[in-house]
Amino acid sequence: MPLQVSRAGANHMTKVNTATTPKKEASINAPPEKPAMTVIKEDLKPAQPKELTLEERIHKVENLQLMVNKRQKLLQTRIELEKFQISSNDFNCSMNLKDSDGNSFQTSFTPGIKKVIDFLKSSFDASIKDVEVQIKF
Repeated sequence: MPLQVSRAGANHMTKVNTATTPKKEASINAPPEKPAMTVIKEDLKPAQPKELTLEERIHKVENLQLMVNKRQKLLQTRIELEKFQISSNDFNCSMNLKDSDGNSFQTSFTPGIKKVIDFLKSSFDASIKDVEVQIKF
């Protein structure tokens, strides 16, 4: 039965329908509804690279040359570190570090020197790989 509601400031009653429609119950034996799927195929043509101007090509070659030079310096330093040999009982080797303020640190502690050299080798290897990734033509 509709409910009658009085509206504020109105001299009449408004009927409001409060009846609800019965909900459909899912049947246990009925197959579940499958959502429809639409596949849209688009023909994607490969984008043709923009033709570089002469200035852009020269700039690219110069950057490439800088990266090649940087790689070469890193490789040369890595080779020099590889030549550096420390025997386990050798106290004749020493390491001297100087900072920008002129302070210096010197040690003959062989295990410490070996760890520093190993760290430098791995750092140079990582830097070489980074530069090689950046070298693209």
